Amino acid sequence: MSSHEQNPACPGEILIVEDTLASLQLLSDLLTQAGYAVRQAQDGEMALLSARQRPPELVLLDIRMPGINGYEVCRQLKADPRTRDVPVIFLSALHETENKVQGFRLGAVDFIAKPYQPDEVLARVRTHIELRRLQTGLEQRVRERTTDYEQSERKLQQSWQQLQELTGFLQTVREEERTRIAREIHDELGQALTALRIDLAWLGSRYAGGEPRIAEKLLSAHQLVVRTLDAVRRISEDLRPGMLDDLGLAAAIENHVAKFTEHAGIPCTLSMNREEFEVGDSMATAIFRLTQEALTNVARHAAAHSVAVEILDDGAAIHVTVQDDGCGLAPPADRKTFGLLGMRERVKMFGGKFEMASVPGKGTRIEATFPQNQQEVKR
Repeated sequence: MSSHEQNPACPGEILIVEDTLASLQLLSDLLTQAGYAVRQAQDGEMALLSARQRPPELVLLDIRMPGINGYEVCRQLKADPRTRDVPVIFLSALHETENKVQGFRLGAVDFIAKPYQPDEVLARVRTHIELRRLQTGLEQRVRERTTDYEQSERKLQQSWQQLQELTGFLQTVREEERTRIAREIHDELGQALTALRIDLAWLGSRYAGGEPRIAEKLLSAHQLVVRTLDAVRRISEDLRPGMLDDLGLAAAIENHVAKFTEHAGIPCTLSMNREEFEVGDSMATAIFRLTQEALTNVARHAAAHSVAVEILDDGAAIHVTVQDDGCGLAPPADRKTFGLLGMRERVKMFGGKFEMASVPGKGTRIEATFPQNQQEVKR
């Protein structure tokens, strides 16, 4: 960009290429008096050298010149990245249409006919310099906006990546905390309640007194401990199913589906094409939790008569589908609930795909794909 392009208050710098000395001087004096900075060239070689060394804002170019004519000069200017955007106005006594067509085809923006009319020359020069400056300013703004957009896009991508990493970290922390609490409940509270149940049973069997109320209280306490122990085991299993760690994903899913049918009273069918799925602990946990959350939503909201769970391994990915015949979701069907967001995030952690389709009165279908060649988002 020349110094004149950078300063809009300056009329501009013009390169005049004219082999006739009188015409060259006439144009130079006219444009200099109008405030333009003028450079002169009397042949094509000199014009190309001058333009490449310091691109002007406008070139006035004679067509008929010895050596390299104006058409060839224009062609070379437009082929050079340094000068291809500089507007060229041909100076010519030629009035045939084909000459003008050839000039425009080479990239010229206008023609000025000889003999020169001062007002016409100044008007055309001023118009094309202003147009060039407007174009340059627009290109600069586009570049600036593009740079700003690219920076914003990078920041957004970084923020999204950080959010994904934070989500993965929180999921892991929550699962580890669930495992710790489940283990403490099972090992400490469960064992204490088991010991208390045994002691109450022993006391009940040994009590031979004649006070019926004591025997009744012992029996009631024993039954309460048994119910509490069952509740503790159920809570522990909900927090972290031991079967998932001991027997694997398929057995844990099968056990959970059976318990869902028993507790929710909704028939649930399970279809799996593997006796066991060869996946890592984190993905097995994610698949189990997604299935668990989907069935929980069915029990709480679907009013379904039946539900089907399908888990298929095609070698490239694990596909999980949960389909119910319940009431579906009222429009909009893509509303975001915490349960659905949690399922989406679990799938995204592994670079997978999550889809939900729901038709009011015709049930809801959840599909999740876990690619097996993807690692969990790094934390």
